[in-house]
Amino acid sequence: MEKENHIDRALAFMEQLEKLGNQLHQAEEHQKVMLQQMLTMSKLNLTDTEEYYTLEQRSKDLQAMINKWRPYYEERLKMVKEAQKAAKK
Repeated sequence: MEKENHIDRALAFMEQLEKLGNQLHQAEEHQKVMLQQMLTMSKLNLTDTEEYYTLEQRSKDLQAMINKWRPYYEERLKMVKEAQKAAKK
């Protein structure tokens, strides 16, 4: 019974890690789109508009979120890789 609990916990951990990785990837892709829009607006000299300011703020907020959660993701991914490597030995 205890072994099943550990397996369930490990599976839940892996699922959460995968979800976090997917969310980070989606956030990065969304930020790329926003930065591309900002670049286009900049080339058209539209940097003084409300839309540009809104994009800039959203991009900064998104980058802050990515910066907050990426270290957690990378740390946990490293743990998984180390565990997998140890299990192969």
